[in-house]
Amino acid sequence: MKKTMVLAVVAAAGAACGALPENAVKDALVAPELKNTRVQGQIGAKFDTFMQERCLSDFARGVVVREAREAFAHPDDDVFQAPVGMWKGEFWGKLMISSARVAQYQDNPAFTAFLRDEAHRLMMFQKPDGYLGTYVNPEFVIPGDPEAARKTMGWACDWCWNLWCRKYTMWGLLMIYKTTGDREILAAADRAMTQQIEMLRRMNVKLCDTGTSAMVGMPSCSVLKPLVMLYRETGKPLFLDYAKEIVSYWDRPGNPAPNFFPNAATGRPLNEWYPDRTGRWGKAYEMMSCLDGVLEYYRLTGEARCLEMVKQMQAILWASERNLVESVGYNDQFVGASRHLNGTSEPCDAIHWIRLNFDLYLITGDKKYVDAIEMTFYNAFLAGVFRDGKWGAREVRSHGRHIARFGQSGMRHQHCCVNNMPRTFMDVAQLGVTREAADGALRVNLYSPSTTTIGDATVVLTGEFPVADRVTAMMEAKTPQTVKFRLPPWSKATVFRRLPDGAETSVASGDWHTVQVPAGVTAITVKFDMTPRLEDSDRAPSDVRTDYRYGRWNVGRDTAQLFRTTPAARLFRGPLLLAKAKAVGDDEADILRADLNKGGWKVKLRPFVDDRVMGAWEATFTRGKEVYKTNVCDFPSAGDSLLPIGANAFSIFF
Repeated sequence: MKKTMVLAVVAAAGAACGALPENAVKDALVAPELKNTRVQGQIGAKFDTFMQERCLSDFARGVVVREAREAFAHPDDDVFQAPVGMWKGEFWGKLMISSARVAQYQDNPAFTAFLRDEAHRLMMFQKPDGYLGTYVNPEFVIPGDPEAARKTMGWACDWCWNLWCRKYTMWGLLMIYKTTGDREILAAADRAMTQQIEMLRRMNVKLCDTGTSAMVGMPSCSVLKPLVMLYRETGKPLFLDYAKEIVSYWDRPGNPAPNFFPNAATGRPLNEWYPDRTGRWGKAYEMMSCLDGVLEYYRLTGEARCLEMVKQMQAILWASERNLVESVGYNDQFVGASRHLNGTSEPCDAIHWIRLNFDLYLITGDKKYVDAIEMTFYNAFLAGVFRDGKWGAREVRSHGRHIARFGQSGMRHQHCCVNNMPRTFMDVAQLGVTREAADGALRVNLYSPSTTTIGDATVVLTGEFPVADRVTAMMEAKTPQTVKFRLPPWSKATVFRRLPDGAETSVASGDWHTVQVPAGVTAITVKFDMTPRLEDSDRAPSDVRTDYRYGRWNVGRDTAQLFRTTPAARLFRGPLLLAKAKAVGDDEADILRADLNKGGWKVKLRPFVDDRVMGAWEATFTRGKEVYKTNVCDFPSAGDSLLPIGANAFSIFF
């Protein structure tokens, strides 16, 4: 019998002999199982295309997944750019985390079987001591001399992504186990995690001191979430002890970065925590991964300070890092994005911001977290998913074009953001309708077309929200239901009408509108106030010569001339950010025109049909006798495809 099989049998026997750990606190809300949800309408079609191309197709399974697995067959992440440590090892795990959730969503036995087989193919590369990775030297966890890397990289680089990659591998295995129930896969994840912890303790190395030095241990410490998840599945004390140790790193004497607990309590923006305000330590994606791990740890232990800290962090980020495309951060850095004149967001930041708010919402039931998700999902996230489903953006930008990247870490078919994107579609599928744990009331949280069954109730939402201003909620239940409809903050008057009697209620403010629904079938229409909003800006002017964010903007090396130094207005309709775009017939001169800020302009929108975008309108701006007209469309459709270098396809600035 193989060693992994022996361990699987032992793990199964251990689980049978005693109860596995339970969470100390229960979430305020219950999300539906993925198999009981469906995202529909134009957004559902975009997801279905992406899911097919990147997860389900023969190309995805035979080429994309195989390339990611080959990184383990021929490990060289610490060799091919030596002395720098690269990150080929992250891609398999990211693909599997996404694909496992897609398999749950589809309730697809054939795809589930493929994932189980794929896990076993990868497990063939696991070493006898449990190591499973893409570094030849498992102990290469501390970055080398950055000056020695100049010959290879051309700059003083100290990258080391060994433990970050291993986190994703273990997490991918764990997600496949949770989808298939194959305990041999769980045993492989257990062995990999155990080997990592024991190796670092033998080396007398703290996890917070590993990885790329500028990121202050956050990539490595983001293992906290799968570590807690693995503890729940195994009950292994080693894993809980290590989780406690990781959390302790963020409340240390001397205030070493990031030290979340004392710093978050101050309420100050992140770029004011330490003297260096250039954001070199404030890596957005990795930081939010750590915070999501703290929430998982809170669920397990009930340590109230953990939840309070993450709530404080969320408030700080939304206040000081909310960017112009409605995500957080500035090209994956927390550098005070809310005051910056240009907007650029890595899709991974939108993905993890949505996930962080999703978990906060389930735990607390506080509506403000859905309000944040709505803005980020319908704008920054969807803009980064290319319409052909084959790829996505590396940088979602406020104007010009979105930037795509290929060949990341020497791979042809992998990208961190692209591999992660299905996870957000899955989060949104589960968020559409939830149920309160305390009294069973249904909550309708998001309004784009979907079908959700939760308990003995099914809710079907129709209407092309967020383009259309009307939604019909058809509810079928075996028992009477209390249904709470979220009131979006951008809708100043939301009108609810029960069919067929036509009883109408207009709600001007508040968080929720509660409706008592009898057993059987009930239909309620919801009409939102989508009066267009031209939002002026008072963001501070930038000087290209001194603004350290300039380099983060000009990663594409062809967009320097677009770096804004004066503020401009933005235009919204409902939750949608609107843009001028070539996709709806605007020429480049009109796209780049931005002279309406603080001009006292009023705006009206007249819809028209254009199959190239989700929504299109003729915008008429007036100021006294002055009139300016241009076509606009939803920001996600303005540039969601691979565009040639130098193309200026859209702008959110007016």
